[in-house]
Amino acid sequence: MSFQLSILKILDGQTDGRASLEVIKQHLAMLHTSGQEWTGRMKRLAERVPDLDIFGQKLVMREPGMWSITAEGRSFLATLEQPAAADHNIAHAQPSPAAPAPGASARAGPQFR
Repeated sequence: MSFQLSILKILDGQTDGRASLEVIKQHLAMLHTSGQEWTGRMKRLAERVPDLDIFGQKLVMREPGMWSITAEGRSFLATLEQPAAADHNIAHAQPSPAAPAPGASARAGPQFR
């Protein structure tokens, strides 16, 4: 799935969100031979979305000679690349079973030593 995320990133980086298959291939070749930083980053992101299907989920549309990222694709990338914000939203969507009673003072966050 890191391959699909790379395609999303390439298309997102294009001014109009569109690129020919040849341009995508050139970018993929460059990115995947540029070192461990890119491949490691894409693998970490891919672990968060194991069932990613950029075409089936309509994150990328194929047109004759061109691929383009959709608004949903841009939104998906933005959410995926903001793990702190996504984790924060998930945490507030489901109340914690150990939440303090109303009116009780909130305990300070975890202490790291």
